[in-house]
Amino acid sequence: MYEQGTVTAVKGEIITIKCGKPEQCKSCSSSFCNVKTKNFRALNRDSLDLKEGDEVEVYVSPGKTIAYSFIVLIFPLLMFVAGYFISGTVFGVNSDPIKALFGLAGLATGFILSFLFNSIRKNHNLPVITGKIE
Repeated sequence: MYEQGTVTAVKGEIITIKCGKPEQCKSCSSSFCNVKTKNFRALNRDSLDLKEGDEVEVYVSPGKTIAYSFIVLIFPLLMFVAGYFISGTVFGVNSDPIKALFGLAGLATGFILSFLFNSIRKNHNLPVITGKIE
């Protein structure tokens, strides 16, 4: 989906953008663009000549948003469930509190793996600037 915003900072290929008008962001009900003072980062892949104050159009990929949400939220929860059940089947643990501790260890591992994955693919999930609005 396409959104519009105002450039607030330029650091190489990474551009910081603020949504100019909150009513523009109602279509996606995303958390990063429905707050008037909220800034977010976007990629300037086409090396557009942008400076602070420019109005730009930004493409937010629904597929990347869903994938990012899965990696950040769902994957750690699945790791909790895996840790809980693996503790019983592999290690023969019968105590629910101990299984819960294994689950928490799985949850922590899930968050760590999510963080590492996102660190490696740092700018992959960012919205992309598609053009400058004149």
